[in-house]
Amino acid sequence: MAASPSQIQSVLESFLTSTVEKMVADTKLNDISDIYVQADAESGELQVYDEDENLVDKTIIFDWVNNSEEENAFNKRVITAVKQALSTLVAKNVFENPRFVKPLSISLTDESFVVIDELLFLDDDTLRLDDPLLKDLDADLDDFLAKLLSDVK
Repeated sequence: MAASPSQIQSVLESFLTSTVEKMVADTKLNDISDIYVQADAESGELQVYDEDENLVDKTIIFDWVNNSEEENAFNKRVITAVKQALSTLVAKNVFENPRFVKPLSISLTDESFVVIDELLFLDDDTLRLDDPLLKDLDADLDDFLAKLLSDVK
């Protein structure tokens, strides 16, 4: 029986919260500005690495075990689920700790640590273009320019 999306979210949120707590408590780690997440479709394992590419924690998401989806589809599902869990953690101020240096980036990577997608980017001084506030900015600017330049030919 497959777990519901809310059950998966709950597992992801607890796992990521626990992982962040481990990172904060680890005195061997320097200030943290990069975190890497890897997901394995075959084993269902979700792994979190520090910026030195050392494994911090891992868990198994049983709904992801022996996944038969194409790699891109699986990655999109992982990206959506982890981004949602991370946004909940941000709302709970989990990353508001002096050990986290901004800009803080959390990325989904492959096993060679090549970034597949940036899951979270936190910086007090920077507004990200993927922010929902700016989601239609391109279309709005195109419309504005079209109207502005409509009489110039």
